[in-house]
Amino acid sequence: MNKEEEILEELKKTNHLLEAQKDEVTPFQAVMDMVRSLLIGIFIVGPVLALILAFVNIIGD
Repeated sequence: MNKEEEILEELKKTNHLLEAQKDEVTPFQAVMDMVRSLLIGIFIVGPVLALILAFVNIIGD
């Protein structure tokens, strides 16, 4: 096989895998991913940001 044929075969395999994954994703899964990201932001990123700002405020005074 030459390089062009090898590349074409790899692209076909990749396309097949992408089609299979597209069928597995449901709208419910997308909503759950959004909710999970929101909860991570609220319970992890928010408190860490508040602690950093409080620490900077204490050092600034």
